[in-house]
Amino acid sequence: MLNSLIKHSNSSLWLKQTLSWNGLNQIKRFYDQKVVDHFENPRNVGALDKKKQSVGSGIVGALACGDVMRLDVDIDDEGVIKQAVFKTFGCGSAIASSSFATELIKGKSVDEAMGVTNTEIANELSLPPVKLHCSMLAQDAIRAAICNWKEKNPNHVCVCGPEIAMSPKKNRIIFNLYLATDPKKNKQFQLLYMKKVICFFLFLFILILCCECADQSKFKLCSQSTFCENNREIRKNRSGPRFSFVPSSAKIDENKNLFQVDLLRFDELEPRLFLEISSVIPGVVRVKINEKDPDLNRYQVEGVLLTENFNYQNAEIVSQNEEFVLLRFGSEKEKHVDVKLFYGPSWKIEILNSDGEKIIVLNHDSLFNFEMDKKDFLLNKEKQKEDKKEEKKDPGKEKEEEKEEEKEKEEEKEEEKNQEDDQPNYEERFGGNTDSRPYGPSSVALDVLFPDTEHIYGLPEHSTKLSLEDTEEGEPFRLYNVDILEYETESRMSLYGSIPVIISKPNNQKTLHGIFWFNPSDTWIDISTQEAQTKTKLFGKNSHVSKRAHWMSETGVIDLFIMTGQEGKMYQVFEMYDTLTGFPYFPPSFSVAYHQCRWSYKTQKEIQNLNEKFDEYDIPVDVFWMDVDHTDGKKYFTFDPRTYPDPKQLSKTVSEKGRQLVAIVDPHIKKENSWELYKEAQSNDYFIKKSDGQTDYEGHCWPGTSKWPDFLNPKVIEWWSSRFSYDKYEGSTNNMHIWNDMNEPAIFNGPEMSIPRDTIHLGEIEHRNIHNSYGLFVTKGTFEGLIKRNKNQNERPFILTRSFFAGSQRYCTIWTGDNMANWDQLKYTESMLLSLGLAGAPLSGEDTGGFLNNPDEELFSRWFQTSAFHPFFRSHSHTDTKRREPWVFGDPYTSIIRESIKIRYSLLPFYYTQFYKASTKGKPIMRPLWLVFPEDVNLLNEEVENFSYMVSSSILISPISEKNQRSKEVYLPKGNWYDFHTLERINSKGKAYKIDAPLEKIPIFYRGGKIVPRKMRVRRSSRLMENDPITLFVFLDENKKSSGTIFIDDGHSYDFKNSKKYIHQKIIFQNNKLFTKTFHSNYDTALIERILIFGLDQTPKNIMDNNNQDLIFNIDENMDMITIKMPNLSIGHDWQILIQ
Repeated sequence: MLNSLIKHSNSSLWLKQTLSWNGLNQIKRFYDQKVVDHFENPRNVGALDKKKQSVGSGIVGALACGDVMRLDVDIDDEGVIKQAVFKTFGCGSAIASSSFATELIKGKSVDEAMGVTNTEIANELSLPPVKLHCSMLAQDAIRAAICNWKEKNPNHVCVCGPEIAMSPKKNRIIFNLYLATDPKKNKQFQLLYMKKVICFFLFLFILILCCECADQSKFKLCSQSTFCENNREIRKNRSGPRFSFVPSSAKIDENKNLFQVDLLRFDELEPRLFLEISSVIPGVVRVKINEKDPDLNRYQVEGVLLTENFNYQNAEIVSQNEEFVLLRFGSEKEKHVDVKLFYGPSWKIEILNSDGEKIIVLNHDSLFNFEMDKKDFLLNKEKQKEDKKEEKKDPGKEKEEEKEEEKEKEEEKEEEKNQEDDQPNYEERFGGNTDSRPYGPSSVALDVLFPDTEHIYGLPEHSTKLSLEDTEEGEPFRLYNVDILEYETESRMSLYGSIPVIISKPNNQKTLHGIFWFNPSDTWIDISTQEAQTKTKLFGKNSHVSKRAHWMSETGVIDLFIMTGQEGKMYQVFEMYDTLTGFPYFPPSFSVAYHQCRWSYKTQKEIQNLNEKFDEYDIPVDVFWMDVDHTDGKKYFTFDPRTYPDPKQLSKTVSEKGRQLVAIVDPHIKKENSWELYKEAQSNDYFIKKSDGQTDYEGHCWPGTSKWPDFLNPKVIEWWSSRFSYDKYEGSTNNMHIWNDMNEPAIFNGPEMSIPRDTIHLGEIEHRNIHNSYGLFVTKGTFEGLIKRNKNQNERPFILTRSFFAGSQRYCTIWTGDNMANWDQLKYTESMLLSLGLAGAPLSGEDTGGFLNNPDEELFSRWFQTSAFHPFFRSHSHTDTKRREPWVFGDPYTSIIRESIKIRYSLLPFYYTQFYKASTKGKPIMRPLWLVFPEDVNLLNEEVENFSYMVSSSILISPISEKNQRSKEVYLPKGNWYDFHTLERINSKGKAYKIDAPLEKIPIFYRGGKIVPRKMRVRRSSRLMENDPITLFVFLDENKKSSGTIFIDDGHSYDFKNSKKYIHQKIIFQNNKLFTKTFHSNYDTALIERILIFGLDQTPKNIMDNNNQDLIFNIDENMDMITIKMPNLSIGHDWQILIQ
C-alpha cells in the first residue's frame, strides 16, 4: 500500500526516506496475481470535477482503521457510467479492489452498478478473509458515488443504506492530503501537513495492520440464532412444552437390553416421540429421543462412533409404580447402573450408582424441547389431493363434467395459492447471507444436572479457564466449527473444533462422570450453578452445590451417552469414552519431537537451508513443514515446479539426517477445468451441492473459486484417499506427511466464514446436520490414504488437523489454530490443551510463539520453555510476521530456546511411552493437578494465573506467563518433589512455594515416586537417537518407593500391533531393590547407561545386580543422589539391583 501511495504522491522522496516498508514483496507473496496486477498497475486513478451535475462522488471508510476510498463516476443522460476513477488510502487489497471496481462498472447502467456486490469483487481478486472488508469498501464507494449523482439528479431515487458513511468535509481535506495524486494540488500545503497528519495515521495503520483483529460481527451471538434464543426463552420463562412418559407403553425389548417408552406432549392426544435407554458398555448409559412417525426422518449421526455393535448390558425392571420405573443395566454389582424414570407430569431421569446415589439427572428443570413445527408445512400437497374422494362420472354429462373440472382446477389453484401464503417462512438471515431452513425449526434441547458438583470441564475448543464458568448472564459456550483469525481469550465463541463432552468431578469423591452429547450440528451450552439445602437431624441444614448444563442443538435427535465412573477410578471415564469413539491413534515417534513451520517456506532451497542452519546452531529438529505456497497455484496434491522443482530430492536430503517433511492438503478444490483432479471430482459428482440439491456449491478460498468434496459419500472418501498414492501425488515420499487445514470447512465468503447450512450432502442431508463432523471425515480420508499408499499398509500416519469432532483422535493430532503472540494467549494455551485431553483428544499442541504478530525475545523464549512439555511441539508463524527461527533473536535467547528443545529430546523415551498409553488406555498426557491428586481440594480452586499441570503423573510444569516475571508461587501437593533443573528435593506439606524463575528456566518438578527414562545424548534428530542408551531417573517418595514404565518399538510401523514386536516394561523401586516387571518383550533391547536414584536418605555400602556382581556407583550427599554407572542392564530383560 505504501509503495503505491508513494508511486502516486508528489512527496514520494520524503515518504521513502521516512518509512521503510516491504509492502510490494509482501503482496506478491501473499496475494493472487490479479491483486498484484491491480496493485502495481492501478487503473483509473484520479478525481473528477464534483461540481459537474453528471459527476457523482462517494467517500467511504474509516480513518481509524487506515482504509478510506473515494470513487467518482461520470454518468450520461441514459444513466450509463462513462467514466469511473478512484483515490484510496488503504492496503494493497483496497487499491486492487478500487481499481477493479472502476473497471467493472464502466459501461454499466446505474442500476447494474448498484447491484455489484463485494462478493463479486472478492471472488474475482481471490481476496483472503481478512481482506474482505476491502471489497466491501469498494462496493460501498460505488453506491455512495451513484447516490451522490442521484442527489444532483432528483428524477432518480436512491436508497444508500445505513452502511454508507459519507465522510464530513474535514475528512475529505485530510483524505486529499493522504493521496496527493493530483499534481496540480498545492505542494506547499501538502508538505505542511504531511509530516504531522499522514505520518501519524500511517504509523497507526502499520500498528493495526488494516484492523486485522477478530471480527465478532462475522459470527452469531445466541440472540442472532433463532433456536438458541428460543430455547433460552424457554428456560427464562418456563414456557416450554411439557412432556410426560406414557406408562402403558413402557417395555423392554425381546433382546432384554433396550428399554422403550413413549413421550406425550401435554396438549396432544397421541405421542409423537419415543425414548430408548440402553447400556452399550458396562457403566455407560445411552439415552435417545426421536420422533415416532416423522414427516422427514431426522439425521442420526454415522461414521463417528467406533462401532454400533456394542456389548449391550442386560436390562431389567427392578421396581415400578404409578410414579416411576426403576431399571438396572448390568449384572455385576460393582458395574451395574440404575436408571430411575419419573413419568410426569414433567418427565425426569435419574442415573444412580451402585450405592443408589444420584450422579446425573436429565430434565431436572424441564428444559427438554423437541421442535416439530415443520409438520404442518411439510405435508405433501399431492398426497392431500389423492385423499379427496373422486365422484363417479356420468357419461351423459360430459360437457357438464368438463365445466366442473375447470371449476375444480381453479379452486385447486386458489387453494394452493392460499396454502403458499399461509406457509410460514423460516428463513434466517445473518451477515448478508440467507439460510432457507426448508424444513423449519427442528432444534433439540435438554438440561443435565450434575448433583453435588462444583466443577465441570470440557467442551473444547474454547480459550477460557479450565473449569467451565456460569454463562446465563452472558453468551453460552458454542460448538460450531469456524475459521476465526486472532481469537480472543476468555471467550465462549466458537473456534475450529468441537467435542461435545463434559466431565464432572463430584465433590469429595475420587471419581469422574461424563456426558457425551452426540450431535454434530450447531450447539450452544448454558452452564449454571444451583444451590439446594437438605435437613439433617444432627447438623440442621446442609448446602449442596450442583452444576447444570443446558444443551441446545439446531437439529438432529437427542442422543447422549452418560459415562459413570466408580469411586477410586479417576481414569475410567476416559477409557469409556474411547471405547465409544475410538482410542487416540499412535503416531510415529518423530511426531513427538520438535517441528519447524512457517507460512510459508516458499522454496525448496529455503528448507534445504533450514536443514543446515539447525545443525549450525546445534538445535535438533525432526520436521519441516510446507504451507500453501509450495503448491502449484494453490492446487493441493501438487508442487510448484518453479519453487519446488525436485521435492523427492528434498525429501532425500532431509531424510539423510533423519528428518521428515509435512505438506498441507486442504479440502477446497480449485475450480480449474484443466486440472485433472478437479475434472475427476466433477465428472463423478463428488462435490457438495447447493440447496437445490443439483448444482455444485462454489465458494471462495485460497485458490479463488473452489468446491468442497462431500465426505459423507463413502466413494468420496475412497477417492480422496486414493489421491495420496505415490503415483498420483507426484513428488510425495514415505517421509512426507500431511497437514489438513481449513477443514471446518473455511470459506471466505460463506456465512460465518463457513459453508451455508442448507447445502446438500449425499442422501439429501443438509450440511447443518453434520457441520461439526466435516473435519473429522476429511482426516478419515487422509488417514486411509496414508495407510494405503504403502504396499504393506503397515506404516503409521502422521496427520495434523485444525478442525475436529468426537472421534478425530482416531486419525490425527490437533492444534489450536491461529493464536496470537501475546502473554494472555500463552497463559490460556494450557487450559485449552488440558480441556482437549479431558475430552478425549490428548495429542494436541499450539503454534509455539504465536501465529500472528511479533513476539519479543522474552515471550518467545518463555513460550518455548512451556511448549517443550506439550504433547505436540511446533513453532509456526504468519507470513507477515518477522522471521523467528530459534536462532533469530541471538543469545541469550537462542541458548534458552536450544536448551528447551534439547530437554524435549532427552525426554523422548518418556513422552513416547505416554503416547502409547494414550493410544491404549485413553489417558490424557497433560493432566490438571486435581486429576492426579483428587484428594487435594485446594487444586480445584486454583486460578489460571497460578496454573500448573502434570505431564502424565510424573512431571509438574508451572509456566511463566507474565512479562518480567522472575519468580512464581507454585503449589506442590503433599509429597516429595525434585527440582527439574537443580534436582534439589522439596518435601511438600501441600502448599505453595516461591520458586525462582530467571529467564533461563521455568518451575518444573519431578514427582517423588516416579521413574522417568531419558536419553541424555541429544542428536540432530530423534531417529539418530534410536539406538542411544537410556538413563533412568528414579525419584523416591516418602515411603522410599518409585515406579515407571517404558515402551519401545520401531517407532514407525504397526508391527507393535500386527506382529507384537515391542517392549513394554515396568520398573519398580521398593525395599531397596530396583527391579523390572515385563509385560511384553519382543524387540531389540535398549542399553541402560546410568541409573540415578534420588531421596534414599542413606549411604549404601554396596550395590549388586541379580548375579551378585558389584556395581560401580557414586554418591552426591548434597543432592542425595546415587549414580550407578554402566550397570550392564537392558530395557527388555528382567533384572534387579539390590542396594545394601
